[in-house]
Amino acid sequence: MCNSKVILNIAISMVFASLASFTMANTNIKASFNSDQWELSWSDEFDYNGTPNPEIWDYEHGYLGFNEELQNYTELPENARVEDGLLIIEAHLNDVTPKRSKEIIQELKGSNAKVSILGSQEFTSARLITRGKREFVHARVETRARFNTGRGTWPAIWLLGDEDKNPWPLCGEMDIMEHVGFKPNHVYSAVHSKVSNFMNGTGVSKEVILDDVWEDFHTYSVEWNTKAIRYFIDDVCYHVIDKGERPDDDWPFLKDNPFYVILNIAVGGSWGGKEGIDKAAFPQRMEVDYVRVFKRKKHTR
Repeated sequence: MCNSKVILNIAISMVFASLASFTMANTNIKASFNSDQWELSWSDEFDYNGTPNPEIWDYEHGYLGFNEELQNYTELPENARVEDGLLIIEAHLNDVTPKRSKEIIQELKGSNAKVSILGSQEFTSARLITRGKREFVHARVETRARFNTGRGTWPAIWLLGDEDKNPWPLCGEMDIMEHVGFKPNHVYSAVHSKVSNFMNGTGVSKEVILDDVWEDFHTYSVEWNTKAIRYFIDDVCYHVIDKGERPDDDWPFLKDNPFYVILNIAVGGSWGGKEGIDKAAFPQRMEVDYVRVFKRKKHTR
């Protein structure tokens, strides 16, 4: 169990300052918190070079029309690749032809994205997903990552339920780590469900201040079961969401609802672009050392 009282702002910043040097060794693949309760189900250690493992990862493509964002998701190596033991997701700003500019305007039509920001340029990025390849319930998910802090960027590590079965937000969403570039060393965790979601202004979220999200890798984790969701940074549990009296249709974190991993960098948008975009800061990247998913050992609850 973890103590939610640790989330006092001053206490959080002091705790994470002292733990900044703690990391989980790559040669010791086990859960970093309550490891007696967990065993490894699968992982990607990114110990190869080239394309992200196609047995684990797939891509979303194009302008998805979410949250007024401005990025075109691709599977180009400049946007997603594995090198030197890291998954690199990189957002670029490229010059485009007048013809392509017109196409972009059409593709973003109806999304409320501020296309005037683009001029004769285009943002590209990547959004990797494990949907249909690695899905899981009541698990522990750990990622070790770092990311740039350019204004206008919106990197995220998160989990999503089955939207084919239940449209968002009924499918459920767990944000393990979100970051917006205009708040350089702040990271967020959140849960979205039928009632508690940002569209209603009732999303359940927590903000943490870290020393440096680029110079230092941090381990971002979540674990959940029927009764609660717990978020961790560097083995410190700082955010607990209990089911409590919520009805089941507002708690899509039950045994019959598998989730999958999403890793991406968005650009601009209703949150990421709230204070504009620093075009001079691009390219921007997120580096991921590993993704590990654990299942509960049979003798535990």
